[in-house]
Order: sequence, then C-alpha cells, then structure tokens
Amino acid sequence: MRTVLPFLFAAVCYAQQPTPEEMPQEMVWVDRSGKILGRVGATQMSMYFPEISPDGKSIAVSARDGEVNDRDIWIHDVASGVKRVVAPAKGNDNFPVWSPTGKQIMFTSSRLRDYELYRKDLDPDKPEVPIYKAPDAQYPRSWSPTGRWLLFTHAEKKRDVFLWQIGEGEPIDIFGYQNAWTEGARFSPNGLFIAYVSNADGPFEVYVSPTREPGKKWKVSRPLSNGWAGGGGQVRWRADGKELFYMMGNDTLLSVEVNTQGEFTQGQPKRLFSLPGMKGNFPEESPWIAKYDVSADGQRFVFVRKAVQ
Repeated sequence: MRTVLPFLFAAVCYAQQPTPEEMPQEMVWVDRSGKILGRVGATQMSMYFPEISPDGKSIAVSARDGEVNDRDIWIHDVASGVKRVVAPAKGNDNFPVWSPTGKQIMFTSSRLRDYELYRKDLDPDKPEVPIYKAPDAQYPRSWSPTGRWLLFTHAEKKRDVFLWQIGEGEPIDIFGYQNAWTEGARFSPNGLFIAYVSNADGPFEVYVSPTREPGKKWKVSRPLSNGWAGGGGQVRWRADGKELFYMMGNDTLLSVEVNTQGEFTQGQPKRLFSLPGMKGNFPEESPWIAKYDVSADGQRFVFVRKAVQ
C-alpha cells in the first residue's frame, strides 16, 4: 500500500485543481452560527490555506494570478481589501505561517524543484531565504510563541511531524510513529501543547500532546460510537488557548473547550455549523490541513469559496 500512495495523491491533487467554473474565489467571514458575514480581502484565483496575522489585520494565502501550478504567497489587507504578492517565483509557494510578531512568514516552495522551507522578512521587506533543505517535501505548520521552534511536515511515503529549533541542529520526528501518519500540527498559544491529526488508532482523529512529552496524548475528536459521525482534522486554537476547533467531514466545524494551564483538560466536542461548498481546495487529498482560520476571540472564521457576484 505504501508504494502506491505517492502516485495516488499525485492523481488526486491533479483532479482537485479548481476548475474554471470555480473561479474566481473569495474569502468570507463566518460567525459561530454559520452565518456568512461578508467578503474579506480581494478575489483571486485558486486560494488555499488562509492564515490570519497575529494582529488580525492581514490574511496570508497561497494563490495564483496566472498559470496553473504557479502559486505565490499573497497578503490580503483586512481593512482595505488590497492584496500584495510575497516573494514571487516560478513554481508553487504554499502553506504560509506567520511568525509570532507578524513580521515574518515561513512557507514552502517548489521554485528549485523540491518543496523546501523559506523565510521572508516583511518589516523591513527583505529577500526570502531558504532555511531548510532535505530529501522529499517539507511543509511548515506552526511557529512557536517564542519564535524559536517550528513544527513542519516531512512528506515522503507518509507524513510525519518534525520539531526543529530554527537554524540549530537537526529536526526531530517528534511523535515517531512507524506505521501511521501525523499531520496538521499546531502549537497551543502558550507553546506547552501540540494539537495534531493522526491515524495511529485507525481513522484520522484529533489529538493533543505536551510539547515536552509527545509520547503522551489525549484524543479530542468525538468517537464514532457517540451517536453521530466522529473523527476529524484541520485543528485551530483560539488565541487564549481555551478553545480548540476542528473539522469533521470537511464541512462541519466543531468546538472543544480546553485548558492548557497545567494538565491538559477538555470538554465534549460541540457542533457549531456545517458549510457545504466551502471545503476549500484539495478537500479529500488533505482533509487534515486547515482550510480555514479563526479570529483571536474565536467569534469569526475565514473560509474560501467561489466568488459571488
């Protein structure tokens, strides 16, 4: 099975490129009831993986304004709707991740063939620099609150989450599963815990582990036996660390009250809303990667959809 996975995903990725009928696209704010509040930012082609800046004033996305398979990182201003490109180059730039200060962005790029990690200073605006290169693809997922550590995915025949002290030594396969995938990892706002998605116990589920003790874990997503569909992916934290969000089935958003001060504790997952038609691009190929983001107070969510004229 492992030997066919890369070919399977290549075929699925190609099939899930947005069609002309799905263009252009836009980002919209959605409240906790699922009500669409309006557009945010500018319309664009093939928008992926929105990431709200720490100050809430900007949203970074991977998108294209030209050829297929030539995406760049763009920053959309929330107030004005103006967008600007970051470090344009031939190839695909994906998965923008903001630094804690909002003055840098980490992303992956295929501009030199393999997906490698780059860092771009935004203030002042300086050239992007490659910071990590290894065989196969590397996808950034989360920057620690201290700015010292990065969680990224190593993608070979499966997906593994690595923890790296940026610029120092070799990254660590933090969970170390030999026969399971881990993906979509996110530091808690205080950096003490990591939320992630894994199929270590069967279906893809959402877990939380202490950063310093990753062998310990709590399953957060709802089990299938609880009366309605379980499993999940696409994890996000509220900025105060008291709530965790995840998606079930690519279109249903759930909320879990959590505590990250001292020992981790959690409540029962609660369904917030379902939004068919806002699954994002690559919904089936990457169900574990967040295709939405949440405001700092947890009251609004940004999704991507086909633009409404």
